[in-house]
Amino acid sequence: ASAAETQVVSVVGDTAGSYTVTDVRGEKITFDAEPQRVVTVEKPLPSIYYAIEGATDNIVGCNPSSIKAYEESVLRFMYPQLENAATDWCNTDSTVNLEELLKLQPDVVFIYSTDEQEIEKMESAGLKVVALRSAELDSVKANLQIIAAVCQKEERGEQLVQYIDEGIEEVTSCLADVSEEDKPTVVELYSDMNVSVKQYDHWMISSGAKNPAEDLTGKMAEVDMEQMLLWNPDIIYIGNHSDLMPSDLLENKQEGRDWSVINAVKNHQVYKIPIGAYRWDPAGVETPLMVKWAAKIQYPDIFANMDMKEEVKEFFELVYQYELTDEQVSEILDNRQK
Repeated sequence: ASAAETQVVSVVGDTAGSYTVTDVRGEKITFDAEPQRVVTVEKPLPSIYYAIEGATDNIVGCNPSSIKAYEESVLRFMYPQLENAATDWCNTDSTVNLEELLKLQPDVVFIYSTDEQEIEKMESAGLKVVALRSAELDSVKANLQIIAAVCQKEERGEQLVQYIDEGIEEVTSCLADVSEEDKPTVVELYSDMNVSVKQYDHWMISSGAKNPAEDLTGKMAEVDMEQMLLWNPDIIYIGNHSDLMPSDLLENKQEGRDWSVINAVKNHQVYKIPIGAYRWDPAGVETPLMVKWAAKIQYPDIFANMDMKEEVKEFFELVYQYELTDEQVSEILDNRQK
């Protein structure tokens, strides 16, 4: 069994309808009924919760950054009720104001296990806290199954995990014969000159990108223009935690930097990573779309028959049970490429 499978245990207890879920710490949390008042501490969790539960107004509190992503994404059309979620109980760095949180009377709080102090604070106050794994794609799959167990929808959780795996496999199977030297050199700017080292391996490796920063230490690294010239990437992606847009590089708007000599800029291969129901670059439910989108940019010939508009539409129907309009699909794929 995978780590994701072994971490989810749903047991019917003595009380009629009560059940127990084991979180990533191995803690067993017992529920008398499916939680109706849900609080999500971490940024991407509302979109994961909606993938399992569909349209619901159960989320009574979320991270302020979740709302920023919501306002920039089609999530505002899909689940407008998220706008009603309180954000004044939490900072963007996931620090909880316990007094404000208690006012929300949550039945469950979802948080990453790495926020130990916050967990302790909330559990001391008698709240039910379900800890999840942070950051990696495998964590997303484990989290889906744990949240699904809390929502008593284990089958839905398994279905979504399978769908993520199949979507990525569609791409990796097509790239199996591409040699290392034929892979394009790709850099993601997380913010300004802060580049991804290992942070986004989950989509870079699967989409056949060669990341010249992979030998640096840490998940992110600050680099200078001299380093960028040495790498001379074929493609530059701009992440969603940055306000930079492709035109900033393509039109050489940054003072003291000459982007025009970089291959990616010369060849107009600078792209802003899309936001669907959530940002596509961090590991998440929509990672298969990120992998497909990047693979099509990196290997236009191999993926000539893959229509990203259709891929996005189909994905949202299956995962979010939501039918996007053509305008909404265009907002996801085209609007930020200026």
